[in-house]
Amino acid sequence: MIRSPPPIIAPRRAAPAIALRGVGTTIPSSSTSLPPVGRGRMMRSTVTPRTPPLATSTAVPRYHFVRGHRIMAGSFDSPPPFPPPRSSSAASATIPAFARRSYNFASSDYAACFDGVPDVDKERLREDALSYLENFDGRKWYDEPVCSILDGERLLAPSSYLRITKNSLDVPNGHQYFATPEQVDALLHHVLNYVSPYTDLRREVRNIERRLLTEYTGLLIGNQCLDFGKQDGVTEIEECIMANHVERRMNDMLFDDERCGKICISRRPIFVSCVSNFSNFLDLFRKTLRSLELGIPCLILGRSHTTQHPYRWTELLVQLMKDESIDPKMVTYLSCQLEDIVYITSRSSGTAGALYTTCSRDLAKSIKSTYPNTISSTGGPNTLLTTRWTRPVIDAIRTSASIECAGQCTALRHLVVPEHVHLGDVEAMFDDVEHLSDPVDALKDGAFDRIFDGHGGTSPPPSAGPCGRDDDGRGGGGGGGGEAYYAKHELKDAYFRVGPAYPSPKNDEVNEYWRKVVVDVTNILPDDDSSSAVDGSSRLGREVESLSRWLIRHQPISLAVNAERSRVLELGRALFEKTSLVVTTIGSTDAIDAPPAMTCQARPQDAECFGEFPPRKRMGEYTKFPVIIPSSTPSYDSCYREDYLESRTPNVLDGTSCPAHVKRWLSDVTDSATRGFCVELVGYLCDATEVNPKRGFGTGRTALWGLQRPPILDGLRTLVRCGPSVSFDDLSPIFLPFYSTNARSQAELSVDGSNVGLLDKLMNHDLDNHTFGVVVESEEILQHRLNEGGDDFYNVVRVPSDCSDKTFPLPGQFVSLYLPLGHIKSTRQNDEEFVTYFGRSEKWLKMA
Repeated sequence: MIRSPPPIIAPRRAAPAIALRGVGTTIPSSSTSLPPVGRGRMMRSTVTPRTPPLATSTAVPRYHFVRGHRIMAGSFDSPPPFPPPRSSSAASATIPAFARRSYNFASSDYAACFDGVPDVDKERLREDALSYLENFDGRKWYDEPVCSILDGERLLAPSSYLRITKNSLDVPNGHQYFATPEQVDALLHHVLNYVSPYTDLRREVRNIERRLLTEYTGLLIGNQCLDFGKQDGVTEIEECIMANHVERRMNDMLFDDERCGKICISRRPIFVSCVSNFSNFLDLFRKTLRSLELGIPCLILGRSHTTQHPYRWTELLVQLMKDESIDPKMVTYLSCQLEDIVYITSRSSGTAGALYTTCSRDLAKSIKSTYPNTISSTGGPNTLLTTRWTRPVIDAIRTSASIECAGQCTALRHLVVPEHVHLGDVEAMFDDVEHLSDPVDALKDGAFDRIFDGHGGTSPPPSAGPCGRDDDGRGGGGGGGGEAYYAKHELKDAYFRVGPAYPSPKNDEVNEYWRKVVVDVTNILPDDDSSSAVDGSSRLGREVESLSRWLIRHQPISLAVNAERSRVLELGRALFEKTSLVVTTIGSTDAIDAPPAMTCQARPQDAECFGEFPPRKRMGEYTKFPVIIPSSTPSYDSCYREDYLESRTPNVLDGTSCPAHVKRWLSDVTDSATRGFCVELVGYLCDATEVNPKRGFGTGRTALWGLQRPPILDGLRTLVRCGPSVSFDDLSPIFLPFYSTNARSQAELSVDGSNVGLLDKLMNHDLDNHTFGVVVESEEILQHRLNEGGDDFYNVVRVPSDCSDKTFPLPGQFVSLYLPLGHIKSTRQNDEEFVTYFGRSEKWLKMA
């Protein structure tokens, strides 16, 4: 039993902010002085006050918390360990005429959740992890094999079902029993028949959470270090402690809405398909504990590798549940072969709840094909652009590419540079990469960007060998994708290719080569661009448009933009407005107080909201909804009560920013529940855009965040297709997020010519003013247009007709299917110039 140490968490206290690095400072690849990085996101090492000072810019007001909607931060010093659950008794008495939007992204209540985030003693976390690792007995994972857990009991099996487990680098590290056929059937029976006896376990689960984050942090960080090879598990636990505080509040508000009769939280058993890198925050806390505390049974799926760590935290969780007298059937671990997992999930897809996964796009697509209620976060080819090849920029690129041995979701995959940068320059960039044999050494040193030389966890890309290059010195087969070869660094396990084309693989999926440092370099920016305008009149402007279209097509998680400070804001805003990335970071190549931006920078606990979205046009192939962090996980599988929606009429929008033409549209919706849902959507948009963008809460950088319009790119639009039987009611929920906002000119309605009823109704709504386009066409003509000019459409949405399923999701999730969201930040502290310049961008969503 690990001893119980003093608390490591206290309420946030004021402390001076630290200056970030800039030009003139060489960033060593494994320096303890470099600000630590977490989840592929740059972290500041000094905690600063959460509540921001008064605004100094009139362009973007800082958000002020509303009295009565703040919950003070709790402490682990004495129970209750977290802010007590909000009472719902008052809320159940009366539903206000215009309900606040609570937990939905960018709403006023959502923004208030970031106040009072606690401090974290990172060095104490590191000490506990190193102590755990020093006393760890590697035989334990062999002598106590991974196995299925059902009703709190370990399901052992005959020796013929025993296999060797491997870590992420393909090194054996323990034993695992796969479930027998009889055990597989028992697990399936549990999934199909277990009914949760709980609706509210917040106090019990938050007691467990307190213990996990005080008594067992050494185990969580240590096991992850051993199984994944995680170099910086400390920063992940820091993010856990801080972001958990935010997401607990969102769960409280979700539960309040259920208690007052507004929504229904599904309590069908959910599947948690664990990720290998960020399993502590994403799987244990975000998905499992946040679901469990609202009475949702959780089924943890075993992995093909790095299965030891998720199993060990599941086993610990079940034991802690017993201490809190929670039915052990509420958490189950499935140690099964892949075909048995597919067997269980596919046969329970109509009975169980959501399946949550963080994985590659290929895997997400495969899971979604057999389990429609899949909520997935996927990767993407993270991109960094720089107009100058300077030492600080080179260091930022190398760190972005090698973070966690390219195992972080925001690791750099694609680099855009001036045309004079060739293969030799890129090869020299990796000269300073450090190899690593034991991740414990990195944990001791506070490092996070060393690489494991020649590991067998994943295959390297096709390579021409060391120093392989073309005659012109560019080398590596160019940047065009396909089967072109990569050059390999002569001494380091890093691969790269350089050329003037953007990566364009035949299947449209850029291989991320997980845990291998692989970078496609596009050397296409003009060398002499100091006087070029960032528009179509210049070569630089044309390259920005080409890159923007590539980013839309491949949808990275993160984009980093670097140029001279005098022009980086203009360049960054052009890319921001023409794309729809969740994370965009603006740095500089010449300002000491605005260091180069990296792809691996985001702190969701500071409202640097984070998400791994698939390409918009193909989103439905991968996930039911895109996932934004922070958010309430149970909200993705919740829906409105129909009787509540039937009570919501357009007059509840009186006094809001809802335009008159939107109220007229709402009056034409005939079904009362559909009309009520549309009222909720518009009310959410009014609230979320009242202050948009909002300012982030970090002080090491300056961030703006909120709802956005689709990319503002010439000719690019969202096509909404209405077939012969689509009604005005069917169309309304999907079209209103465009029609009611400044995104209305970016939508095009395609209506089948035989749908006379819909066309007649549309004629009553601003068609004469040309506020949105309507194309009357057959399906055949539409297909021809899509085949000939598919790249002109950001998204193609087909409106379902006469839907008998009256299930209405929550507005935050619904709107995220059609409109972008996220944050953009400057690496400069208190960057008021950035706030003013980007706050005025037309990209931010506004009511029309």
